[in-house]
Amino acid sequence: MQLTLANVSVSIPQHRFRAVVATLARQVRRDFQPEWGIGATLKAIALPLGSQRAPVQKDADAIIYLGESSNDPTTGVKGALGYHSANNQRLPYGFVYLDICKEYGEDWPSTLSHEVLELLADPDVVFTISGPHPKAPDRTVYYDLEVCDPTQGDTYRIGDIAVSNFVGKAYYGMTGGSGRTNHLKLPLRAFGVRPNGYLQYETGSTSHQLYGRSVTPRQKAAKKKMGTIRRNARRVQRLRHGGKNG
Repeated sequence: MQLTLANVSVSIPQHRFRAVVATLARQVRRDFQPEWGIGATLKAIALPLGSQRAPVQKDADAIIYLGESSNDPTTGVKGALGYHSANNQRLPYGFVYLDICKEYGEDWPSTLSHEVLELLADPDVVFTISGPHPKAPDRTVYYDLEVCDPTQGDTYRIGDIAVSNFVGKAYYGMTGGSGRTNHLKLPLRAFGVRPNGYLQYETGSTSHQLYGRSVTPRQKAAKKKMGTIRRNARRVQRLRHGGKNG
């Protein structure tokens, strides 16, 4: 996969952005690909949104935007959504916004790492895995394939940059991979959540959320806001049409 990461912010210097993207490329190649069998070439670009004229990259398979202030129509959600709709509407996409990272209490590089890995695992937000209902194990529900949500808040360093922990195939009861439920080997059962983690499962066309014991109301609100502007917006469309894979 050719993944473009577009810096649309006015506060993150491009040299810092490129350094973070290079680190994430190393994480994908060294840690994520051996577990999930999915690799990518990451390209960092600076993207002024004012003109909204040219596509990001002709050979891009997916795009993630980093910006600030989700209420700012020139650099926030509206601006990036408008740009994406005009130029790259057929490509899977993601958003990382600095104000929401701050609300959640995370540094943006680890949040960007989170978004990169989840987009690689399920670019079109269509995959679900059947598993036991968290409150009634004799019932089966469908868990969204989100490889970083259950380990939210757990990070490790590559050089001087903190990147996101992620679940392994064993977390979803799948064969292959390392056999560990998460990369850092932290306590985590299959279909569970870490203290600051989160998961979403579906019954019919209804989605349900389960949070770790340490997630605060403020973090829940930030998570909901982030979900609205990234993967959940596309997942809602799938649920409305009754589509499932897994």
